[in-house]
Amino acid sequence: MQLRFLLILALGPLLRAGAQESGGEGRLDPLVVEAEEENEDSVLPGHPAGNATVIGPETIAESGARTVADLLVSRGGLRLTSTSGNLDDSSVHLRGFGENSASRALILVDGRPINRADMASVSWLEVPLARIERVEILRGSHSARFGDNAVGGVINLITKSGSTTSTVVEAAGGSDGTLIARASYQNSFDGHRLGFDFENNMTTGWRDNAFSELESVGIRWDKDFSDRLAADFSLSWADERGGIPGPLTKERYLIDPRQSIYVQSGQADQYFSGQNRWLAESAITLGDGDDLAFEIPLSYYQRDLAWNFGPGFHTDNLLETTTFNPRLTLHRDTWSVEAGVQFRRDTLDLQQYAEIQRFNRTADASLSRDILGAYASGEWEPWKNWHFSAAARWETSSVNAAARSYPFPADPSLNFVRGNDESNTALQMGARWEPADDLSLWFRYDRLYRLPSTDEIASYQGFPLTVPFNDQLRAETGHNFELGGEWAPGHWTLGLNTFAQWLEGEIIYDFNQNLNVNLADTHRVGLESTLGYTSARWSADLRHTVLQAKFESGPYTGKEVYLVPNHELTATFSCRPVDDVLLQAEYQWIGSSFEGNDFSNTAEKLPAYDVINLLVRYEPKPGLSLYFRINNLLDERYATVKYSGVWYPAAGRQFLLGIRQEL
Repeated sequence: MQLRFLLILALGPLLRAGAQESGGEGRLDPLVVEAEEENEDSVLPGHPAGNATVIGPETIAESGARTVADLLVSRGGLRLTSTSGNLDDSSVHLRGFGENSASRALILVDGRPINRADMASVSWLEVPLARIERVEILRGSHSARFGDNAVGGVINLITKSGSTTSTVVEAAGGSDGTLIARASYQNSFDGHRLGFDFENNMTTGWRDNAFSELESVGIRWDKDFSDRLAADFSLSWADERGGIPGPLTKERYLIDPRQSIYVQSGQADQYFSGQNRWLAESAITLGDGDDLAFEIPLSYYQRDLAWNFGPGFHTDNLLETTTFNPRLTLHRDTWSVEAGVQFRRDTLDLQQYAEIQRFNRTADASLSRDILGAYASGEWEPWKNWHFSAAARWETSSVNAAARSYPFPADPSLNFVRGNDESNTALQMGARWEPADDLSLWFRYDRLYRLPSTDEIASYQGFPLTVPFNDQLRAETGHNFELGGEWAPGHWTLGLNTFAQWLEGEIIYDFNQNLNVNLADTHRVGLESTLGYTSARWSADLRHTVLQAKFESGPYTGKEVYLVPNHELTATFSCRPVDDVLLQAEYQWIGSSFEGNDFSNTAEKLPAYDVINLLVRYEPKPGLSLYFRINNLLDERYATVKYSGVWYPAAGRQFLLGIRQEL
């Protein structure tokens, strides 16, 4: 509470000083904005009926962030949780989802989904910061527009292209053995637009055995062959490794949150993962300029994962994903439409071994998931300042799984061949009214769904469920309502957005049954408020969410959904005392929540916490900058996750010193 009080005291004079500034547009991107320029990879509607955030290229360049995850927290106002203390492998939380929140937030790269078929979170090192041009965050359900996973919201990472000429090199080092080297290059030659990026990013981790290492290279090419024909192609490779420190009892957590129980037991070399990734994407676009276009995109992704979770649990997991999404777009002065077909095929092949050397195979498994859908969306301006939007989607999915145990070939819980099919529909309708240039109001309704992930349905990763293949598990479905507005007079921005979501048959792991089930209907209601100020010297952004998530049916009716805090507050304050110096403070306060598996709301809560970060950036000449970042300035001891009395500590104080040159 003392930190929050000091924050409020600091805010008043900062904004008063900023209000006395005269003239000039701020150099800092405001946190909440509408899309101001056309981008072929953008997923923001022209007039969105909902709460959207854009993190622009200048903000990214000045952030001093180590990874995309750091950027989402410091400038996107998002809550991330991690079991390792590193944000690299963290889960993003949107709209009141706690456990398995990663499956309820759709992550896109240039509009293409990268969520896993299983319950694993996206690795935020998968798309290096050197590759990112800007970030779009759409809060709330968008199942009709994007399909599976988009229940809590959508995050679109837009990568750099060769449309502008630039060369950027960056190097940084800091505490806990952090070393970063990244470079990107974009240029055009005879109509060929080329982009290249490289990143080496490593740290030993704040906790013992919490290391992470990344090497990544990406290239991108595109060309307009004529007014009616364009093509692009990209290829990227990454090699990543990370340690697993494990949970701590409360006693161990209070004594030393940096320790790892696996290090203490002398088994740290048995707890880590390594993965090698390839991604190839291509697209051909036919059309007559900006009015009519037919795009044929195709992508192939491969992840070869070696996962080691202690003696006897060593798995090689090969994931291959193919997506094909031909779509037609048509734009007119007062309306636009988009329609397409989307196909995605995920295959997973697993081999489990008794020892880390992979001598004795104990089990095999193979899974496939096919999703085929058709969708259409459109925007219409029937009267001046009135914008209506609608979208609809139909999707069918099929999951097939086979598992085999070598030591126990007769055990039906470990040996099975099963399958399951399901179809779902989604709908979205929205309206946005802009009575003045600085005022907008909106309303939106969503009929939504989320498909079960493969390891919610099937037991194939060495941890048997009561039912090895639960063909009774069905998709979560529900309804979402949004009502809000934004007022932006002069340098100020004020936004309010209320939402209510009803989810029918939310999928939750029931530890009493040892099974993932459609446990209960749930209800989430909340209010999101934003306040921003931007001038030539000052910038301030505050975002607060008050939210309640409750069970509406079943044995826990009226109880709060665990791992969902009632309050989230983020704030960023920036100033330029002189033209070549940027000072920035970031603050995040997360309220308390019930611990994982506490359905009855009777166990000790996961305590609230607040964290302050500082950034100093100096630009001795145009294009050259030096920066110094301190995360968790006051060395706050806290945990973002707690399950059944065991804690997963977050990182304490860390610093990073870097240099960036843009040519």
